[in-house]
Amino acid sequence: MGRGARKFSFLPIIASGKDTCVLHYIQNSKRCEDGALVLMDIGTEYGNYNSDMTRTVPVNGKFTSRQRAVYESVLNMMTYAKSILRPGILKSEYERLVRVFAAGELVKLGLITPAQVAENPADPPIVRKYYMHGCSHFLGLDVHDVGESNPVVLPGMVFTVEPGIYIAEESIGIRLENDILIGETENTDLLGDVPLLPDDIERLMAR
Repeated sequence: MGRGARKFSFLPIIASGKDTCVLHYIQNSKRCEDGALVLMDIGTEYGNYNSDMTRTVPVNGKFTSRQRAVYESVLNMMTYAKSILRPGILKSEYERLVRVFAAGELVKLGLITPAQVAENPADPPIVRKYYMHGCSHFLGLDVHDVGESNPVVLPGMVFTVEPGIYIAEESIGIRLENDILIGETENTDLLGDVPLLPDDIERLMAR
């Protein structure tokens, strides 16, 4: 720990290869193989408040073309989620809209078909095959802080934004997560200074 952080806010999730598709993998004991990805979901406690961040990086420092394509889709999901997580939206509606957006990304990746989406375009069930969790949860005195199960988003709330795509058959699991403070007119990304773009990740790992 550093800069005053007292401890981890939860047991770190460090997964590589096919284990990146296990949402709460905690063995953290396997060899990271060349060509695989490493998913790191970690957080610290500072002043009794918790953080929660996820990054996914290539073991050898360079994304394959397929890994990059999936990474960019998850990044697109994150950007979209941030854009609609605004005061006044109902949490369940926010989550539904993120799933609908995710459907388009999954179609682009060749994982699902437009016909499958068209079966229920308002909330395609097929999306959950590759994106099976919610995008956001309360963050505060607990890493999954207490609150209403389906609140209206209000200024002053803090949420994670953590979309992911998990392709078990390809051993590709990618999740990205930042912490967002909801504002009256604009939000504050509390982890906005942490490298996120794939080019920045590769550049950092090449040092």
